[in-house]
Amino acid sequence: MSKIIVILVTALLVALPLRSALASNAGEVELTREGKASIEQALQFLANSQRADGSFSGEMGNTTGIVAAGVLGWMCAGNLPGEGPYGKNVAKGIDFIISCAQPTGFLFKGPGGSMYHHGLATICLAEVWGETRDKRIGNVLKKAVDLIVRCQNNAGGWHYQPGMQSYDLSVVVMELMALRAAKDAGVAVPKETIDRALACVEGLRTPKDAEGLSGFSYSGGTRSWSTTAAGVASLLLCGDYKASSLKEPLDCLLKSRERKEDAQGLWPYGHYYGMIAMYRAGGQGGKFLDYWKKWYPDVSREVIAKQVKTGANRGQYPLGYGVWSTGMCVLMLGVPYRYLPIYQR
Repeated sequence: MSKIIVILVTALLVALPLRSALASNAGEVELTREGKASIEQALQFLANSQRADGSFSGEMGNTTGIVAAGVLGWMCAGNLPGEGPYGKNVAKGIDFIISCAQPTGFLFKGPGGSMYHHGLATICLAEVWGETRDKRIGNVLKKAVDLIVRCQNNAGGWHYQPGMQSYDLSVVVMELMALRAAKDAGVAVPKETIDRALACVEGLRTPKDAEGLSGFSYSGGTRSWSTTAAGVASLLLCGDYKASSLKEPLDCLLKSRERKEDAQGLWPYGHYYGMIAMYRAGGQGGKFLDYWKKWYPDVSREVIAKQVKTGANRGQYPLGYGVWSTGMCVLMLGVPYRYLPIYQR
């Protein structure tokens, strides 16, 4: 499980975006003054962590996944390449990701790498290309999407390296999100690819227990609160699902929170997806609005409490107080703003 916490989504938001996507809705939760201050601190921490070549200081800061996360953060604040207070940062980050693209379409440079890096970098390029239509970005993005489609295995999923026949939910969710972002940006994505991946996620849904609750497992077997959050988020983001069909997993997340099961490792990872899941189910007056209005303020208070003076947030090993955990926490706070299409309801 340690692999799934080192390459996932970092994204930061600010309180006064250049391009607002927030609409007024009766009963909708809002970002508090404390939340806004936390976001602004974290945004500055991210800027202070970027190197001249567009990568970041700290562990794994020279990987495409971490760089993509930083770029997504600045975009969420309304910045584009060369445009906005962090426009130069965005441009440097995009240049770095493009420089790492391999002829196969794989968005990673050097030994190692994984489909986590590739998926997150694909999301980043899709969001930038959707805003700018920069042909240089578009060509790299289309090859990256083709690689995801080409590497889908017989089970409809993906694993750590391209072409593996095994799979786990965390990788499948990442690639589903990448395909959704690319499709939103206008890239052709085969419907069959998404449908098979959604079926793969559904195959990891666990039966109802004695309390009538169900969730999602990592690769079969026992559910966890974090994989349940990821499963629900991916189905609501990428499939034609009604939240009512996922009531038992949503209830499972609420119970996990009440029982403090969510404090047992993978905190930023699980709650990032948990925020998306609850927002998609109840935000903007959705059927599960009560769930969202309970979840968001409660988790947000804990996010703010975890932040330190530098603007960073505490995560799990091996990154500690770093870009990944900080960005994940700020994205949780900023979900109500709905800046990037992939996070919109």
